[in-house]
Amino acid sequence: IRRQRQMCIRDRITVLCLIGGVTGLALGATITVDVGGSGDELTIQDGMNAANPGDTVLVLAGTYTGPDNRDLDCGGTNMVLLSASGAAATIIDCQNAGRGFFFDNCEDTTTVVRGFTITKAVADSGGGAFCIIGSSPRFEHCVFYDNFATNMGGGLCCRGSSPIIRDCRFEDNIANSGSGSSYGGGMACLDGSAPLVTDTHFELNDAKTGGGGLSSYDSSPSCERCEFVSNNLNSYGNGGGGVNMAYSDGASISYCTFRENGTTQVIVGAGLMVSSSDVTVTGCDFVDNTAGGSGGAHFVYSSGGTLSWCTFSGNVSTWGAACGLGIYLGSDPTISNCTFSNNAEDHIWCSDASPTIEYCILAFSEAGIPVYCHQGTETPHVHHCFVFGNAAGDTLCGGNYNDIENSDPLFCNMEGGNLKLCENSPCIAG
Repeated sequence: IRRQRQMCIRDRITVLCLIGGVTGLALGATITVDVGGSGDELTIQDGMNAANPGDTVLVLAGTYTGPDNRDLDCGGTNMVLLSASGAAATIIDCQNAGRGFFFDNCEDTTTVVRGFTITKAVADSGGGAFCIIGSSPRFEHCVFYDNFATNMGGGLCCRGSSPIIRDCRFEDNIANSGSGSSYGGGMACLDGSAPLVTDTHFELNDAKTGGGGLSSYDSSPSCERCEFVSNNLNSYGNGGGGVNMAYSDGASISYCTFRENGTTQVIVGAGLMVSSSDVTVTGCDFVDNTAGGSGGAHFVYSSGGTLSWCTFSGNVSTWGAACGLGIYLGSDPTISNCTFSNNAEDHIWCSDASPTIEYCILAFSEAGIPVYCHQGTETPHVHHCFVFGNAAGDTLCGGNYNDIENSDPLFCNMEGGNLKLCENSPCIAG
């Protein structure tokens, strides 16, 4: 009897810790869901229907299928949907018969979905989850895997909403209409959405037209400490193998990694494409991405903003144009304190563009030059930069440059891919 009592106390403490671990939430009633029949309800939707505002629906481990375990809807009740054993053990399998979650009743960030794998969901937009009309729930520690949308957001779509996505994973999701345009294989946001995406991994997602990992249109997402790896376009599409941002003033990307995104299917911007937008990109790494042009990132159609403290290395242009960064058609971003090294050909291309490039390192292009002016009418302003060891020479295009230092930046371990500066680097201010 004593042992049974101890076990009951332990299990109760475990449940309370799980609920308490969802930060900032008051404790209401707890409704348990168990596919095996030992809980209060058998299906997730029944558990959600039984919840009052502030309650927790605790879902025990298992694979949940069938009509009441897909197209899940809170109905405007703010609640916590919490798995007891985490995403690996708690799977919502939509069986290619519907969407995972639908939020359309102004649910706020006290509505939390935590610790689930959502898979084989299918919809026109937002296969894994769709948030619209100001609904802004939180997704934490969730996996969006192998979901599909014909329009936008194979994994998740937010339209006029601002969800929080934290510590999640988007993998093998697809947006493909077959005949028309499709954006955001992993995630799409549009119509004034402002999601916060932190510590989230996007890998092997595909879109037909743009934004294999994430697509933003008329929105201002904030991405922090995210990874975009091996995302692509699944037809000969526009751009943004990792991320595509269009008409997205105010969007920000900070301390993210873009690695091995794109193939020849991506016309421009294998890592990032920015179109008609002023954005802020800070502390990001663009490494080993491949596109027709602008292997690392591409700014076009009067785009601006800032790129600061970023690294562009090992990027490839199959057309031999702008392996690191392409700046086109009236765009004028400021590129500051960035490092360009070991890109396959030219580090930066300018075409009808007037960027400011300052306090940067432009070194060791494998077959190109530091900055290339495509049409001869560009006016890049390059100053206080280190330019060294580029295979086709260190001459800068145009005449608007000053305070250029032709010295070896002294990377600690360039052969090993480490572009950290040695202590005796001339690039380090005394």
